[in-house]
Amino acid sequence: MILDRVIDKIGDWNPQIFRELKQRLTAKNIGLTAGGSALSQGFVWFYFNNQLPILDPYSKEFVNINYCLKSNIKPTDGSYRDPICPLDAIGNPMIDWQEWWSDIFTALSWMLPLGLILGTVYLLVADLVQEEKRGTLNFIRLSPQSAQKIFIGKILGVPSLVYLAAALMLPFHLGAGITAGASISLLSGWYVTIGAIWLLLSSAAVTYALLGGVQAILTVMSVAYPVGIPLLLINNYAKNTIDLNQYDLASALKSPIRWFWLPVTSTALWMDALIIGTCIVSTYWVWQALERRYLNPTATAIGKLQSYQINLCLSIFLAGFTTFGRANYGYKYQEMLAILMLSHFIMLFLQIPALLPSKQVLQDWSRYRGVTSSRRKFWQQDLVFNDKSPALLAIAINLGMAVVLWVTISLLSSSGLYLVKFVAAIGLGTSLILIYAAIAHLSLFINFKQRNIALVGILGATMSLPIAVAWILTGGKSATGIAGILLLFSPFAPAGIANLSGMPIFTAFVSQLAIFGVLTYSLERKLQIIGRSQTKELLDPN
Repeated sequence: MILDRVIDKIGDWNPQIFRELKQRLTAKNIGLTAGGSALSQGFVWFYFNNQLPILDPYSKEFVNINYCLKSNIKPTDGSYRDPICPLDAIGNPMIDWQEWWSDIFTALSWMLPLGLILGTVYLLVADLVQEEKRGTLNFIRLSPQSAQKIFIGKILGVPSLVYLAAALMLPFHLGAGITAGASISLLSGWYVTIGAIWLLLSSAAVTYALLGGVQAILTVMSVAYPVGIPLLLINNYAKNTIDLNQYDLASALKSPIRWFWLPVTSTALWMDALIIGTCIVSTYWVWQALERRYLNPTATAIGKLQSYQINLCLSIFLAGFTTFGRANYGYKYQEMLAILMLSHFIMLFLQIPALLPSKQVLQDWSRYRGVTSSRRKFWQQDLVFNDKSPALLAIAINLGMAVVLWVTISLLSSSGLYLVKFVAAIGLGTSLILIYAAIAHLSLFINFKQRNIALVGILGATMSLPIAVAWILTGGKSATGIAGILLLFSPFAPAGIANLSGMPIFTAFVSQLAIFGVLTYSLERKLQIIGRSQTKELLDPN
């Protein structure tokens, strides 16, 4: 068969793709996929076809006037009914076909990428989880193929039927876009943007599975909302570019949001360029984590030096949106500044599990430090760059970079009480993340069979307990007094800051530093005990 010869040719380039395609591209699977894709396209066609104006032959009135050409013709009887649908010379309703095709294009612009991306993520996670359970992933590690070839083969081969379904839908989507009036440059930008998002999330799905991710359906549910945000942006800009009559594009062009000096929200192509660039840089770092974890399953997801580089990229990216200040966001600038800062600190919080070594790695490092390491080397090198050492100092360095960035931005753009509260939020956010990082380290020494679940539970309880108690004290109303102080020890600290004066906020900050000091001392003592006992076993096995 021609298909077999094509697969064999692909197998010469990448044996992993050959393995995946041979398993999945059977005549039965291809037929079912083609039938499902045709059925979904037929559903879209019939749905929008039923939305066209229908003339009731008995009442001589239209059942609906969807997609009628705009008309100011009023009913002849002088009633206040809606304008009737205009008719052509032979009595048929005059249809705004461009609007009709535009809506079909928009519907397909949601169906196509969501089916492609979510289907890819589900199949990749499910496949790698099964490979891990069967032990075949370790067997693949023994092959001479590079990590890039293996996982490119996985990404291109495992969801191959999803790609086939998307390819069969592509002509309908492309035809709808062209008929609606979309330019080739607009459609090209849309397809490249979807490709960039697909590549990022496919790579992230493989990395997540290698890090121990399970339950593919839960992964898809957690991905569905975040992926909807860039889709909403590019689909809105694409439709607004096509349907100029439905969108006041001029108002958007007067003061577009700029990233540094680039007007990234002025046109669909600029928005596409921003998303594509972000996806390319993010994909690069995801692949760094993927290769690292593949080559060493016990390694942390990212190295400490990599975390500094990632944080630098993130800082530059977020700082770009603050360049023009109020010219970008007008009276909502302070709210957008808070959202950007919060996004940065959330990403830094997510670095905790990515940098956290395993208990065994910490034991080995502590023993090594006790036998050979000088204290100067310990402080100057191990905690800053050694991936096998505790990650507290590395997390603190990343937080310090973020603090310098956001304090500088707030000093340049704010003043008065808002500046004080903004700086207080930065300080409290920093100390809270350090506390959570210290708790995560200490949780490694708790004897639980399901250590990851225990870690999530402990951190979840630490973050949610102050919120729950504050809600009970206030009955869900604005948090003041003790309830507001409790919120300062939770991720909802900004809500507490808004309703408290300076002294309680300062006291809470000092208390958080004291808590962090106690936790750090406890961690150091734990490491000393483990290192001492491990060293004793090494030097005196009897």
